[in-house]
Amino acid sequence: MLEKLWNDIRFIYDGLNFSSKELIDDLMIIPQDNCYLLYYKSNSDISTQIRIEKNYDLVRMWSDDNEVNIIQFVDDIDMTNYKIYVELGGNVPGGKQIIALENSMIEISYKVITPFLREVKLKEIGI
Repeated sequence: MLEKLWNDIRFIYDGLNFSSKELIDDLMIIPQDNCYLLYYKSNSDISTQIRIEKNYDLVRMWSDDNEVNIIQFVDDIDMTNYKIYVELGGNVPGGKQIIALENSMIEISYKVITPFLREVKLKEIGI
């Protein structure tokens, strides 16, 4: 699910012009080497910060060990892993909140990006 979220964020970043590092409809996406940083400020003054990372298992990718090379060809072994961090701030009861459950982080992320994802998809088909 994190891979899909990563790809959706990349799709939004590529489809909208975030190169000026300004907010587009209250959202900013900043790409870094192996991660995307998202900042969103809602109408209720609640800010959401999301960091999603994509990491590669380079040892397993380039190992000369025969056992590891055999494992590399198995379809269900993935050489990438994803990490996500979500923080809510602003008008949140109790102050800043760091979300710990992965499903909650994904759900909050999609609440933020879904309108932008829809906009980019409509733009892509010419509507």
